[in-house]
Amino acid sequence: MQPAGVSISLGITLFAMVIVWFVLIKLLFNRLEQAHQQKYEAMGRPSLFLRNNIATGWATLKFLVTREHRSLNDNYLSKLSDGMLIFFIAYLVLFFGISAWVVGHPTPAA
Repeated sequence: MQPAGVSISLGITLFAMVIVWFVLIKLLFNRLEQAHQQKYEAMGRPSLFLRNNIATGWATLKFLVTREHRSLNDNYLSKLSDGMLIFFIAYLVLFFGISAWVVGHPTPAA
């Protein structure tokens, strides 16, 4: 496969992963709001669009990375959060891997 074809395929994959991430985030926020209202409030009542700001973004990332879900003793939330953390790491590895690959394979001049 040509480098341009690989770039397009991987770009589509990354885009699809962003859509999946939005669904996972929505599931996380819904679960926190319904089952762990106090934690949800402490995180700034995050949402996908309305209250999406730096503070709630960092609170969400901190929740996932520091695995704060463990203290809530919610099996579903723990599985969701751990899966999201793995997915996020995979996305970052793929994103930076593609970036490094694209930089290493410049497009030939026409």
